[in-house]
Amino acid sequence: MGGWRTALAIAALSAHPAVRLSAQTQSQNAGALFLLFPVGAQSVGMGQAAAAIEGRGEVVFLNPAGIGSLSTSEFALHTARLAAGATNAITAFFPRRGVGVFGAALDLVDYGDQDVNDSNGTTIARIAPRNLALLATYAAQLTGAVSLGVSYKLIEFRVDCSGSCPPLSGGHGVTHALDLGGQFTVGADRALRVGVALRNLGFPLQVNNRDQADPLPTRLVVGAAYRLLLHPAAFGNADDRFDLNVAADVESPWRETGNPDVRVGVDVGYREALRVRGGYAFVHEGLSGPSVGIGVATGSIGVDLARTFLSGTDLVVPNPTFLSFRVEF
Repeated sequence: MGGWRTALAIAALSAHPAVRLSAQTQSQNAGALFLLFPVGAQSVGMGQAAAAIEGRGEVVFLNPAGIGSLSTSEFALHTARLAAGATNAITAFFPRRGVGVFGAALDLVDYGDQDVNDSNGTTIARIAPRNLALLATYAAQLTGAVSLGVSYKLIEFRVDCSGSCPPLSGGHGVTHALDLGGQFTVGADRALRVGVALRNLGFPLQVNNRDQADPLPTRLVVGAAYRLLLHPAAFGNADDRFDLNVAADVESPWRETGNPDVRVGVDVGYREALRVRGGYAFVHEGLSGPSVGIGVATGSIGVDLARTFLSGTDLVVPNPTFLSFRVEF
């Protein structure tokens, strides 16, 4: 195993403290596990349950069909600092009446610089591993009850080296993948929304040679979200709109057997002005544990915060905080 692969395997394990993987599995997935990192404070605050959520650009990372209901253009920034390093994402989406919603997203994971030491323990070089995913997305509502979406992904892994770099201390690989998704509502009031998505369906990420290619973490996710409007008479004003959203996702590796990941969450608040969220993620390769979040919005500007409380791990790592900032125009 090359130096870059060893470094990134450690980084991936640090970012996924609930992982229970063999050494072979760690190395095979070292260049692609970042695709499982959660993005966006709204979904993280709801226990990462977002396959059936609509109307936010961040849902593109779990189900591209969720952006099909956007009625205004949106630009958003998402950031978090995991144990392995900083994750940052940018999303921009533009609806066109009668055509659909077009947009793009950029997700960057920076694992930070790492020392390369010789047999005497002397630092001779520094490597800088990075992961990047560029998404181009289209989604549309075929009817008022059905949305479909697709994302093309350009996935890149690179390790830059400076100093007296030993052989294979650097590396670079590019591959391609698709996310396919659909959502549909049930009932006359459309309170129940069901989402299905197949994520990261593509070619292995090859850096050095074909034998060392990393298979992408292809996942099938099915989720549901139920929205309950609290009776306005209870608050004395028919214009007030308090609502409660309950969501749950089940996710499994594509064409593999094993225990699925389960995510559950709630979101309650007054319109978009103030939202309070909570949830729990029961996952095997990711940030497992409870989470809480809050969202505020005024006019066309919104800010969301979420924090996860990691469980099921013996590693001493900080609980990550997620921040999202969006502008509608």
